[in-house]
Amino acid sequence: MHISNRFPLKSFFWILVLLTLMGACYPTAVQTTESAFNTGDVDDALSAQSVAEVYLSAWQGEDYRTMYTLISSLSQDALSLDAFESIYRDSASGLTLQTLEFKLLSAMAENRYAEVMYRVAFNTQVVGQLTREMVMSLVWEDSDWRVKWETGLILPELSEGNSLELVYSIPSRGSIYDYQGAPLAAYEDAIAIGLVPGEILPEEADLIYATLAEISAYDSDELAQEVESTPDDWYLPVVSLSQEDAQPYIETLRDLSGVRLDEFRSRYYVDGGVAPHVVGYMLYIPEEDLDAYLRFGYRQDEKVGSSGLEEIYETELAGQRGGSLYVVGSDGEIQSLLASSEPVSGQSLYTTLDKTLQMKLQDSLGDQRAAVVVMEVETGRVLALVSNPDYDPNAFDLAETDSSLLESYFSDEDEPLFNRATQGQYPLGSVFKMITMSAALEADLYSASSSFNCGQSLWVCDSVFLYDWTYWHGAAASGELTLQEGLMRSCNPWFYRIGESLYGEGLDRALTDMAVGFGLGSETGIEIPEAAGNIPETATSCVNNAQLAIGQGEILVTPLQVASFIAALANGGTLYRPTLVDRIGSASGSTTDSFSPEINGELSISTETLETVVEAMRMVVQEPRGTGYWAMQGLNIPIYGKTGTAETADGDSHAWFAGFTRQDDPDRPDIAVVVIIENGGEGSVMAAPVFRRAVSLYFSDYEDPSGLMPWESAPYIVEQTTPTPTATTPSED
Repeated sequence: MHISNRFPLKSFFWILVLLTLMGACYPTAVQTTESAFNTGDVDDALSAQSVAEVYLSAWQGEDYRTMYTLISSLSQDALSLDAFESIYRDSASGLTLQTLEFKLLSAMAENRYAEVMYRVAFNTQVVGQLTREMVMSLVWEDSDWRVKWETGLILPELSEGNSLELVYSIPSRGSIYDYQGAPLAAYEDAIAIGLVPGEILPEEADLIYATLAEISAYDSDELAQEVESTPDDWYLPVVSLSQEDAQPYIETLRDLSGVRLDEFRSRYYVDGGVAPHVVGYMLYIPEEDLDAYLRFGYRQDEKVGSSGLEEIYETELAGQRGGSLYVVGSDGEIQSLLASSEPVSGQSLYTTLDKTLQMKLQDSLGDQRAAVVVMEVETGRVLALVSNPDYDPNAFDLAETDSSLLESYFSDEDEPLFNRATQGQYPLGSVFKMITMSAALEADLYSASSSFNCGQSLWVCDSVFLYDWTYWHGAAASGELTLQEGLMRSCNPWFYRIGESLYGEGLDRALTDMAVGFGLGSETGIEIPEAAGNIPETATSCVNNAQLAIGQGEILVTPLQVASFIAALANGGTLYRPTLVDRIGSASGSTTDSFSPEINGELSISTETLETVVEAMRMVVQEPRGTGYWAMQGLNIPIYGKTGTAETADGDSHAWFAGFTRQDDPDRPDIAVVVIIENGGEGSVMAAPVFRRAVSLYFSDYEDPSGLMPWESAPYIVEQTTPTPTATTPSED
C-alpha cells in the first residue's frame, strides 16, 4: 500500500532494537499487544491513537462532519466538507457498504508526527466482507493531533486517483401468487395493446372492438364509446397481456388499422390487476432513497416495490444482488478485481388471496366507491380484499409509452389508488349496535330478554328528540322488542336508551372501552398500510353517548377492523391478526417461511354475551322482521349478519353489511364478510347483495353469483345508467 511521509526505515529499525532491549530488562515498560504498541513519546502516541479512534468511530457512524473537523488544515484547504462527504458516500455506495468494524493495532509518535496502524472490516451487501490493514498519518497542529487525509484512508487501493467500479449481476425477481399458485405478478414478456382512434378504418371498427372485447375488460359498445370520446391522434390504452395470453390474437391485431402493439419485458400483473391495492406496483428508485438502495447493490435505473406487497416484501422478492468489484485506475483501465459474488434469485410470495373470488368481487362493484373484505374466521387469512374503483398496476410500467391512464388515476376524484378496505375510515352506523349491545349486557343494565317499546322517536337525555329509521321511511314503528329483537330490527330508540342509561350510571367510557376491546381504534397488524380509525376516549355528553350507541358521532373504523371483530364473534371471541401472505418460497420451490395464525387479543365479553349477540345476528337475516331477511332470502347457507346505514356530513349515507357463515364445510372454512358502499344509502339494499354474492360464490365454486347488484343489468355487467335503488321492504336508517 502507498502511505505518504513514512518514517525512514533505518530510524524505525533502531527504535525497534532499542525497545526490544528495554523490554528484555523491564517487561512492563512497553505494551506489545494489538491494542497499543507505542514508540517514541508514549503519551503522544496514545493521544494520536485516541484521535484516530474518534475519527474511525465517526466513520463507523457515518458522521462525516466530525471526521472533517479532525483532518489537518492543509487537507481541509484542499478539500471542502461537501467534497469530503461526497467521496465517502460514493465509496460506501461503490462498496455497497452496510457496516464497518475497526481495530487499532499500533501507534507511534516522534516530534510532531505520528502514525496509527488499524484494521478495517468492510461488511458489504454484494461482495461480503473485505478486510484491510491501513496506516493513518497524523500531524501536531494547534495543540492537538490532526489526520493527514488521502483517499487511501478509505481503502488502500484508492490511492493515486484510483476508483471503484461495481459490475452488477441482478437476480430474477420473485413472483406473487394466490394461495393455489395462480400468478398475480411476475416478470415476463408482455404486450401493451392500444388504439389510435384516427387511424381506425370504419370498415374494420366492428372487428377491432369485438376482438379486443374478448381480451379486455371492455365490451364492444364500451370500447366504441371510448374511441369516440378520445381525440384522433391520442393513444388509447386498452389492455396489457402476457405474450402467451396475447398469442392467439396477435396476427389478427397486427393486420387491423389503428391497433398499436408494444412489446416489453417488465413486471406483469395478470388480468389487469388482481387485488392491486394488495399486490402493489413498482417504480423507479426515488431520488431521496437512492443512496440506501445503492448500498444494497441496486443499479440507479432499477425499479423497486413502491406499494402493497411489492414494497413490503421488496427484500424477499428482489433477492441478493451479485457482482464484481473492480479497482479502476485514473486512466479508466481495470487494475484488479477486489471481490465478486453470484446473485441469488428472489423468493416468491404465496398470498392468502383466492384469485377467482377476488376477481369476481372486483367485477361486481361497478362504478361504486366501495370495499369488500373476506376473511377466514378461524385463522385471519384474508381471501379477498377489494377496493373500488381499482386500477391496473401495469400502467406504471407503460407510463413511458402512454401516460394518460396513469395520470387519470391521480386526477380521478374517486381516488382509485386509495385502499378503502384498509385505509378508508368511516362511521360504522348500525353495525356498531353489536358493540353497544355487548356493553349493555356486560354492565348488567340489561339482559337478552329486557323489553323496550320501539317508537319512531325518543326524547333523549331530557334535551332532544332522536328518530328511528322507520320515521324517515314512513313505516310503522317496531313496537315492543326484546334487546335481541332490538338488534334484529336495528331499532335506534332502543340503542339511544342504552347510551343514555350507560351515561346516567356513570359509565361514560363503557361504549368506547368496548369498542377498543373489539379491536377498533388501532391497527390490526396486516402486512400492508392501514389506518387506525378513531374511537373517542369518552363520551362528551349524554346525547353524544346516545349517538355513539348507534355508531355515529366521532367513531371511525376501517372495513378490515370490522371484518376482524366479526370473525371473532364467529369463532368464539378470538381476534386474529389479518394476514395476506400464506408462505414465502425460494426459487427452488422450498418454503422458507409459512403463515401460522397470530392472536391479537380476545373480545372483552363473556361467553354468554357473545352467544346473545350472535343469536341476534342470526335473527337479523333469518327472521322475517329482520333488516337483512329479504336480502338473504333463498341463500341456503347459514348466515349471521348486521345491516348498517351510517350518516355522513354530506347527507349521503354509507351502506354497510357485515356478517359470517356457519356452513361447517370441511373443504371451505367459514368466512367473515364485510361490505361498505360509500354514500350508497341503505345497507340492506346496496351492501347486502354484495355480501350475498361473496358468500354464494365462495360456497358454489364460483358458479353462482346469486342475483344482481342494484347497478347491474346482468351479473358483472354494469347498466349504462345506474338506477337509484329503492327498497321494496322496510329497511333500516
